[in-house]
Amino acid sequence: MLLVIDIGNTRTKWAMADAMGRLQESEVCLNSEIAQANFPKAQATKVLVANVAGEAMAQQLSQLLSPLPVHFVTTKPQACSVKNAYAANLGIDRWASLVAAWHHTKHATVVVNAGTAITIDTLSKAEFLGGTIMPGLHSLRASLAQNTAQLDVGEGAYAEFPINTPDAIETGCLNAVVGAIYLMQKRLEKRSGWLPKLVMTGGDARSVAQALNAQAANTGTKQVIIIENLVLQGLVLLSKEIPD
Repeated sequence: MLLVIDIGNTRTKWAMADAMGRLQESEVCLNSEIAQANFPKAQATKVLVANVAGEAMAQQLSQLLSPLPVHFVTTKPQACSVKNAYAANLGIDRWASLVAAWHHTKHATVVVNAGTAITIDTLSKAEFLGGTIMPGLHSLRASLAQNTAQLDVGEGAYAEFPINTPDAIETGCLNAVVGAIYLMQKRLEKRSGWLPKLVMTGGDARSVAQALNAQAANTGTKQVIIIENLVLQGLVLLSKEIPD
């Protein structure tokens, strides 16, 4: 069986995939706790990894999974029928997400990964056109706490017209993300001639999706498609082009 692992900026997620490419239930741990992770080594015959956390993490994972051979996937100009227009150094997590999203939609699509950073990428006619990277919601909130005196950054809620500081901060941060997604959607719509689909994944996907859907009547934004474990799904697809 195939073991797929997504090492992100903060967390590592993994799952087994059967011969049909169907993912079993995923597990997750902090990168700092990877030494204690319960990887299913006994079940795996092949391991594919998307790693954006650096060489030291790659070496540590290889040691933990020994004697299994570990394949660290890299971004290619083309894979699984998807072309990559990025000039250089596209993160493998973004590439795997794009491959998976295209196989889900086969349509002009904005792909959002809402994690430690938020990436907003675009697909049209099986080609990755480009995308943006911005701080994640936690970083946006933290920047206010660190750089603004006497500001109440307690837990807030999204509101149309916030009337307290925590809600104002939460709404402001979410609106920043929603605005960036909407802008990319309109650019892709102009480029492709179609209203793009919106595919979202990541730890803050549901919070951002709720804020997007709250604006749907006014912006023309369609219902967001939330897909869990999009990177892992992309790794399963990419595994078909990697020799055993």
